[in-house]
Amino acid sequence: MEDKRELLLSYIKANVAPILVDFISGSDMQNAVVLPANVDRSELNGHYEETEFVPPLWYKELTENEGIKLLIIDKIDSIEKQEQPKFCELLEQRKISTFELPENCIIIVTANKINKHTISEEIYSLTAQI
Repeated sequence: MEDKRELLLSYIKANVAPILVDFISGSDMQNAVVLPANVDRSELNGHYEETEFVPPLWYKELTENEGIKLLIIDKIDSIEKQEQPKFCELLEQRKISTFELPENCIIIVTANKINKHTISEEIYSLTAQI
């Protein structure tokens, strides 16, 4: 377990890809913005307020934080594989709708157990697994 934590820290420092882990959860990370995997698409994406397209609340929270920006997509394996691709734009393009993530934003995807039966191929292909 200690080896995995050290590897996680090195991946965080490198920040070259979103990280897929099964040994922590969103509640383990302080000062992180946590998106539960079962978040509704309407809360994941931006929305219109009158004529203005505004970012989702989690995005505002992420961009207002000082220092390192840490975004956790929590318990990805708690939703069906067919629903998981709703996070692909976030993982691949590092944006949601028209809102780009800060350059120093680190994305961690957590799971209870990582295996091919519970994690979609798209999520696997867009993350570095520890």
